Amino acid sequence: MSSRLRICLSMCLSICALLGAPLFATAALAQPAAAPAAGAAAPATATSPFAQARFMQVAGGGGVPLNVVDQGDPAKPAVLFIHGFRQSTLSWSLQFGSDLAKRCRLVAFDLRGHGNSGSPWQPEAYHSSRPWADDVARVIQALGLDKPLIVGWSFGGNVAMDFAALYPDVPVAGYLLTGTAGGTAASPPPPAAPVNAPPRPSVSPDLALNIGAVEASIQLLFPNPALDKALLAQFAAAAMRVGPWVEQGVARRPRSGKPAVAQPVTFATGGKDPLVGPATVARLKDFFPQARLIDFPAAGHAVFLDEAVRFNALIDELHCGQAGS
Repeated sequence: MSSRLRICLSMCLSICALLGAPLFATAALAQPAAAPAAGAAAPATATSPFAQARFMQVAGGGGVPLNVVDQGDPAKPAVLFIHGFRQSTLSWSLQFGSDLAKRCRLVAFDLRGHGNSGSPWQPEAYHSSRPWADDVARVIQALGLDKPLIVGWSFGGNVAMDFAALYPDVPVAGYLLTGTAGGTAASPPPPAAPVNAPPRPSVSPDLALNIGAVEASIQLLFPNPALDKALLAQFAAAAMRVGPWVEQGVARRPRSGKPAVAQPVTFATGGKDPLVGPATVARLKDFFPQARLIDFPAAGHAVFLDEAVRFNALIDELHCGQAGS
């Protein structure tokens, strides 16, 4: 087996483990968050999908600074986007660059350890559901989001379920989860690693292995040839900003039981998703019997990019379109 293939497989194992990363603890409310720093207009270029957005910093759980992007009329229905592991707010470029902001308020933030947010070195900043849930709660509180629709992708779906478990009294309109096992412990185990396989590149001290792993993961997660190459390059750059201590902390998250969510849950599943296959979808149906599952047969792991127009229309249907334009 070639070195590159072993790196790719190791990266796949790592991502699969993160998709099934567990959550949950006893529900509790955190202390009020500090007010966000004044958000100046983003110094974006005219071609950036975030050119009309407001950037600000919010103190997350434990005071970790979170980079937040906010676009649209604050009086419109709010949508809070949570990206996947080793990615950033750039994941939602085809949402912020669309006309959704005419009908709803779009908010996204870089997860702790990702993008332009703070990246604590301590394992306890990542290895339980609490800090991730606290971050979501602090963003909602700091921006005054009223019953937002929470959209979670991949590991972001786990984070969304962290929040649902620990903050059941915070009103939200519902959850739209895609490319995720939804924090369940029932996601299928990854295949056995090959003999003499290198360590997971994302935790390797060898930067060359990390770079090779990022290249392989980008090909795996975003195979659609129609996606803009410059955007894919940004995704790769975002992945390289995540330090090995982040995954080391996440890997220690304890497994959990069946999630309990009172609000409506919708799963947008990609028919060609290499990480969330039919077995995981079947388990989601069992774990979330009241959830609505919508298939995007031509999409892979990133449904919101592969079929952005239809995905955006789904957001309209679930939340934004209710208030009109």
